[in-house]
Amino acid sequence: MRSKKFMSEITIKDIAEIVGVSYATVSRTLNNRRGVSPATRELIFKTAEKLGYKPNLHARSLKTNQTHVIALIVPDIANPFFSDIALSVSETAFEKGYNTILCSTNWDPEIETAQLKMVQEQRVDGIIFKPSDRSCERYLDISTQKVMIANQHCAETSYVEVDNFTGGQLAARHLLQCGYQNPAFIGGARESFSNADRLASFQQVLAENGMKLTEKRISYGPFSIENGYSSAKEQLSMNEKSRPDCFFCGNDLIALGAYQYLLEREIKVPQQFGLIGFDDIYLSSLPQIQLTTLSQPRKKMGQLATELLINQIEKNHVGQHSHILLQPELIIRKSTRLQQ
Repeated sequence: MRSKKFMSEITIKDIAEIVGVSYATVSRTLNNRRGVSPATRELIFKTAEKLGYKPNLHARSLKTNQTHVIALIVPDIANPFFSDIALSVSETAFEKGYNTILCSTNWDPEIETAQLKMVQEQRVDGIIFKPSDRSCERYLDISTQKVMIANQHCAETSYVEVDNFTGGQLAARHLLQCGYQNPAFIGGARESFSNADRLASFQQVLAENGMKLTEKRISYGPFSIENGYSSAKEQLSMNEKSRPDCFFCGNDLIALGAYQYLLEREIKVPQQFGLIGFDDIYLSSLPQIQLTTLSQPRKKMGQLATELLINQIEKNHVGQHSHILLQPELIIRKSTRLQQ
């Protein structure tokens, strides 16, 4: 008689012996393949469940050369924008039979390099990541299937991106339509492509309307509330003639920090000062905030990136790249004046 095994030691051969079928029949059943009668299939599944059978994923990955695990690497998981994407990636991957490893780089290229190396050593089937800087070449040697989030300037790899250039144009036009005369830009990291595109198109529309955005009215820093607060304080410490009357911010967190400083200074929003963010995170729509912003379809971005990656994995698309460009939407709330 067999000695009693721990659940984790139960194998396909044990199930085959108890049911009285071949090892191959059990294997076909548990892997949802054809060639097994409904009655036998049901008996095998019930026996496996009763015994507490769990597949040896390591052994399976060695045999199939697949782990059914993907990695998601983002710059800041505390940012609601990236946590929303992470949730969408995890849900979509799970629905398709994949698990997800989540990493956060803190916008540090060295940390990102280490994490990319780590997940490849873990033999993940694919990687979704938001690059930490504007380099493209440093990512091309990654042999694992990959999809970037927000990097349309890297045509040599697949990406899902929002049209940041259009977003900057929409922000500038709205502020001008509202009657603001002295715009300023509080951005995130100088190295960010999305940040650069938003600023470039913002400047373009201002120039078309006879306005020049001077260097004094452009700030860079982390994509954080703290940066928004300190940059707003610096911008509003200028003399009256050069002081801005509205901010276009690199993301909603920056805008929220700027909003906090404006409230402390008792500067009325939107009557005296206009404010636009980017992302449309859930905090932006709270009744006491009501931030005008550019909405990014975060759930759709995560879903499309995951579907794209898994399609590449399962069809073994090597050297074939897909590019998806989504459009932002201007959400007008109460941090800007009614259009004039």
